[in-house]
Parts: sequence; C-alpha cells; structure tokens
Amino acid sequence: MPSRGAVGHAVRTALATLLALYLAYALQLESPQTAAVTVLIVSHPMSGAVIAKSVWRIAGTLVGAAAALALMAGFGQSPEAFLLLYGLWLAGCVALANRLRRFRSYAAVLAGYTLALVALGAVDDPLRTFDIAAARVAAIVVGVLAKMMVSGILWPVTAAQRLESRVARVTAAVIGALADDLTGAGTPGRRHRDLLAELQGLDDLATYAAVESAAFRRQSDGARVAAAALFGLLARMDAARRALASLPAAAEPLLACLRPLGEGDGPAFRIAAAAARRRLRVALHLAHRAGDTAALTAAHQLGEVLDLLVQVAVARDPARRLAFTLPEPADGPLGSAVIAALRTLISVGLAASFWVATEWPAGTIMLSWTSAFGALLASRANPEQVSVQVFRAALWAGLLGLPVTFLLLPALSEFWGLSLVLAPIIVVAALMSQRPGRGDFGSFMPLLFLTLVAPTNPMNYDLQAFLNAAAAIVMAAIWILLTYRLILPVDGKGEVRRLLVSFSASVRALASGAASPDGKAWEYRHHHRLARLAVWEVASGGGVAGNGDGALAQARARMDVGRALIAMRGLLPGLGPQDRRRAELVMLALGRLIEDPPRLSAFARRAGRRLEVAADDAEGARRRGLLDLAAWCRQLAGARPD
Repeated sequence: MPSRGAVGHAVRTALATLLALYLAYALQLESPQTAAVTVLIVSHPMSGAVIAKSVWRIAGTLVGAAAALALMAGFGQSPEAFLLLYGLWLAGCVALANRLRRFRSYAAVLAGYTLALVALGAVDDPLRTFDIAAARVAAIVVGVLAKMMVSGILWPVTAAQRLESRVARVTAAVIGALADDLTGAGTPGRRHRDLLAELQGLDDLATYAAVESAAFRRQSDGARVAAAALFGLLARMDAARRALASLPAAAEPLLACLRPLGEGDGPAFRIAAAAARRRLRVALHLAHRAGDTAALTAAHQLGEVLDLLVQVAVARDPARRLAFTLPEPADGPLGSAVIAALRTLISVGLAASFWVATEWPAGTIMLSWTSAFGALLASRANPEQVSVQVFRAALWAGLLGLPVTFLLLPALSEFWGLSLVLAPIIVVAALMSQRPGRGDFGSFMPLLFLTLVAPTNPMNYDLQAFLNAAAAIVMAAIWILLTYRLILPVDGKGEVRRLLVSFSASVRALASGAASPDGKAWEYRHHHRLARLAVWEVASGGGVAGNGDGALAQARARMDVGRALIAMRGLLPGLGPQDRRRAELVMLALGRLIEDPPRLSAFARRAGRRLEVAADDAEGARRRGLLDLAAWCRQLAGARPD
C-alpha cells in the first residue's frame, strides 16, 4: 500500500496539473498541455525542491529559446547547417549537464532540448519562431506557478521539517561506523557506500531547505556544514585507523568523543573533545622534541579527525549560526561528459537521418523527443535501464491515449469531465513514480500521454495526426534504446576508471601548484566525487570487498595524498628557499606517482628519511617545519592503495 506521503504527493500533482491546464485555457495559451506537462516535470514531494527545479527550468527554457531564435535567424534557410549546429548545441549542453549537479544540470539539459522544441516547431515557418518561444515560456511559467501554489497550500511538505531529524540520523550512522572502524568491530564496503549515499541525500535536502525561506537558509547552512564534515570523517577512516595504531595513547580520549556526538549530547562532547585536544597537543609537543615522525603524523591526522568532530557538533548547535560558503562543485569527469555528448549526437543523428531519408511529416516530433530523451538520460547512472522504461512509457502512452482521445473526450464538453478522465491517470502515474523499479516509467508516461492527448480548447480530433505523433515518440524511444544498449552502451567500469583518473588529475594539480590549496573546497568537491563513484561502482557490479579494497579505497587513498600535499604546501612559507625547493620537488614526484601506490610509498619513505636527516642538523622553526614535512611523507609511506 502506498504511504500517506506518497498519496498526498500524487493528489497534489494531479490537482496542480489540472489547475495549470485550466489557467492555460483561461489565458488562451497556444499549447496548454505544455503547462500541464511542466507540472509533471517539476513535481517533487518537497516544496523546496519544486521551487529550485522551477527556477532552473525557467532559466534553462529562456537560454534554449534564445538559442533557437539565434539559430533560426542565422540558418533557418540552410537545413544542413541548422541540423549540424543544433546537434553541437545539444551535445555541448549535455556535456555541461554531466559536469554539473542537481538542478543546474537539469537547466543545462533543458537549454539543450528547448532549442529543438522551439526551432523544429517553426521549421516550416521560421517567422513563427518567436511566437512559439514566447508561447512555450508562458506555458512553463503558468505550470510552475500552479505547482508552487498547490505545493505551498495543500498539505505542504518542507525540506526543513525533515532536516533536523535527518542530520541526527546520518550523524549517528557515520559516527557509529567510525567507532566500529577504529575499534576493528566493523568492516567497510557496502556500509560505506550506503553512508555516502545518505550524506549525498542530506546535502541535497539541505539545498532544498535553503530556498524555502530565509529562516530555513540558516538551518540549511548548518546541515550542509555538518554533511561536509561527516563526508570528511568517512573519507578519513583508513588514515585514522592507521594513526591510532601509531599513537595508541590517543585512542581512549578520541573514542570518548564519539558516543556523545552520536547521541547529540553537546555538553558531554565538549568535555571529551577538550580532553582529546589536550592529549593531542602533548603528543605533538613530545613528537617534535623527540623527532618521532610516526607519532607526529598520527597526531596531525587525529587532530584533523577531532577538528571535523567539533565541526559537526558546532553545526548541530542551534545557538550557533554558520554560513556555508563552499562553491557548488563541478564534479563530473570530462571524459564521461564527452561520451555522454557523443551518445546524444548518435541518437539525434539517427533520428535526423531517418527524417531526411523518409521526409516523414512527423519527423520534427521524433527529432524533438529524441533530443529530450537523450539529454535527460545522459547524466543518469543507469541510462540503459531507463531507456527501456522510456520505450515502455511511449507504448503505454499511445495505447492509453488513443481511446481517451477518441472515445472519452468527444463525449465531454466541460472541464470537470476532462478532469475526471485525466486525474486518475495522473494520480496512478505519480504513485508509480515513487516506487523502486517503476519510477522512470511513472515519470515519463503521463507527460507523454498528455503530449499525445493534447487537451486544447477546442479539441482537435485528428486520428492521423495522433497516430503520427505516437509513432514519432515511439521511434524516438527506439533510437535512444539502440544508442544506449547496442551502439554505445554505458560502461560502468569505464566510468569508475574515469572518476579515479579525475582524483589523480586533481592530486597532480595540487602537486604542481596549479590548483589552489583551499583544503575545504577541494575536499567538498571530492566528497561528491566519492558519492558518484559509489553509485557507479554498484551500477557496474564492482562491489567493494569486505576489507575495503576497490575503487572507493583507491579514491580515499588518493584523497589522503591530496590532503597531505595541501598540508605540505601550507608549510612552504615558513621554510627557507633551499628547503622550499626540496619540498616542491618531493610534492611533484608524489603527484607523478599517484597511480603507482607501491612506488609512491617507497619514494615517500625515502623522502621522509632525507627530511629527517636534514631536520637533525636544523633547529627552531626550521627543524619543526622539516619534521612536519617528513611526517606527512611518512604518512603517505604507510598508505598503500591497491
């Protein structure tokens, strides 16, 4: 049985769809079904997500409409040049969407296929391009306003309502996993992947809450700070476990911080954290005096872990007001973006070739939907599976739309009758869209159904036009199916490799000094790459072994190298010219060896020894700086990602 929340979302979606259709009729818009389809597209159980997606949908539509006007003005009389430039524009938008996240990605997709919907609709009469663009923008604005109105009035569900409990639950889960990992009571693998997905969901939820109101924005910033810190803890589990083995005296005070933080006991955590901080300061002082780089490395790493624990506690304190200032990362690998753009070009090329060869009157519809399907699927983790659902949705939309259009609607003359016919279909589809395994079918089927039925005022019952449109949509789904399952299928293992290469490239940029050593922004970007990597690793069937080996372990090890390089680069200003040059050469070598863990480990061990020898002949600040550099090298010597 569907939950109460699922039913509420389905009812809100149906009512908003009908409201948008009614308003489009009242305003005498050229394509009222576009307003209804917009509601289905921006529909989401939470108000914040509706607002965010609606804003980016309007932005993407405006950009795509402007591109359509420019393209038709310059190449409306040259079909070959028009199709070529259109394909390049769509491929570029798809590539950009693969680099971006959340609704920014959706806006890039929409900018791509809006050009098709506007320009191809005016291919027989270029002078109507502006009218079609204006009508589409107007219909989308009407649909957005209708959905926002219904979502805000009828049983509103805000992200902020769920945020506090979600933060508490995810914090307890991550802290529990950290405690188990540090004490040897747990094993990484699937649990870490699940936690990465939970943290990604928390960050998304906080983003939705931020757009709901100014008051929720403050709460959202605290949640995003907590999520970033929890991401950092999860990424440091391997290094923290090794550090505790090297500095067992710090284990008890640090582990004492975990239970109160997981339970949300702020006062008890502050007492435990202060004790752990004192113990680590003593360990650092003794390590510097003794020149013990192993203890120095461990103290530095455990200090980072303690800093993150404190950051989580501060973010959860309602008396504190934190500002989340980290930039939204573009975390998609460039290679994956290029391949996604290539798939889009292939599918659009197939559709365009078929249209040109057959001169099919419904070719523009087929090309438009091929563009839309290809763009929407390009950034999905399982597009080959979604392509099957799209094909099924296209078939069912045609089979269901035919009797509704030509048997039921001719017998109705009032809007309430139309509502009684459409509402059950929308409600059922909205319920299906929330069920695992059927979500994509439930999302695509109603918008294809409404596109085919095309409820206008007055209705136009043209059987030939309906069959042509239905066949065009099915053909569009077939081109997508061929592209994603036969011509250029998704290679999950290849996506994993490309993500790992992106970690390596980022580390090399840090090693060479080409990237800014902003530790927090660098980590935040790579936390989301970790989450993306976990999704692709599952999709490719490459599960992580029980001992933590695999793609996630390799990525965490490369992040360890990146953090060490950031710390080492932060030590450079305090060194003399000769020592600074020596440190820069060490960092360059570490960057070059990032994909060869055994050689990196051996080099880091040798470099650490040389720096220790140099520190023996130094004193004061120079000695401490060289010892700190040696300590970070020693830390990398102990990290052997396989």
